[in-house]
Amino acid sequence: MKYINSKTVSILIVILIFFNLGQAGDDFNKAGRTSFQFLKIGIGARATSMGEACIANTSGINAILWNPAGVASIQNFETSFSYNQWLGDMNIMSGAIGYRLGGIGVVGLDYISLDYGDIPEALVTNTTGKLDTRTGEFFTGGDLQLGIGFAKRFTNKLSIGIHTKYLREDLFTYSTDLWAFDVGTYYHTGWKGIRLAMSAQNFASQARWLYTQQKIKQQYQLPLLFRIGTSIDLIGGPDLFFGGNPNVQRLALNFDAIHSNDYAERLNIGAEYWLFNKFALRSGYRLNRDEGKFSAGGAINYKTNIMHIMIDYAFVDYDYLNSVHRFSLTLKF
Repeated sequence: MKYINSKTVSILIVILIFFNLGQAGDDFNKAGRTSFQFLKIGIGARATSMGEACIANTSGINAILWNPAGVASIQNFETSFSYNQWLGDMNIMSGAIGYRLGGIGVVGLDYISLDYGDIPEALVTNTTGKLDTRTGEFFTGGDLQLGIGFAKRFTNKLSIGIHTKYLREDLFTYSTDLWAFDVGTYYHTGWKGIRLAMSAQNFASQARWLYTQQKIKQQYQLPLLFRIGTSIDLIGGPDLFFGGNPNVQRLALNFDAIHSNDYAERLNIGAEYWLFNKFALRSGYRLNRDEGKFSAGGAINYKTNIMHIMIDYAFVDYDYLNSVHRFSLTLKF
């Protein structure tokens, strides 16, 4: 097969859309049915500042955690690190590296760690007559992801990627682990700066936790996420809707539709504006969310004779919880 034409890609996209619409008929609340909830936390300041509307507008090593097909854009070597002070005094750290293996494709490695911090220990039943059941002791826990991905550009428009990951969750003296994988596609139509993408994340067997009275471990699904997205360049080229010089300014508008097995359908909207390829402003909004709907951020891109340095920042607004700040550093060689 020498190439895959746009009709084939369009058919695949339509199939996924109808699959999502078919699943949308569930009227009951599906919340609380899955484990490994850290897999739904957005990683990376660039993607989260655009309201997580990103799978068609995220390239390089940062794409490995959203749409592994985007990793195929790496030209040589790229690495990225991210830090996030999460809710409830928890901390998230992540990192990834990607390297091009000539015409074979691009391989990437990544990790995510979520530290629960120190949690006060309390008695299950109060036998002392005191209102405060804390014992003065502490316990902790955390989540871990170690992944490896591969992406290949099959034509100048189509890329496909796959991502395999080891997952582990610890809490007090209990733990569980398993393997999962993601797949993704990226397609540049070549018309009006329109890009299309799809990704499916967290295919895995069920996680096993805590023995029941019958000595059978309870089983929980992972949050299975199906995403379909598009990105439209409005400014940044002579053939675009508003034209312009891409070396002066660029503006992209992104849309992601998400279907999951533990919540109703969601839609994310985001925008990204670049000035002189050095400064970026971003904003986004996540629909059908109880918290963390609005986000904003920016970036500074600096090029030296050796590498590109990009520093990204994201702010996510929460109404009843502490707002979240994210920082990412990306190096391209």
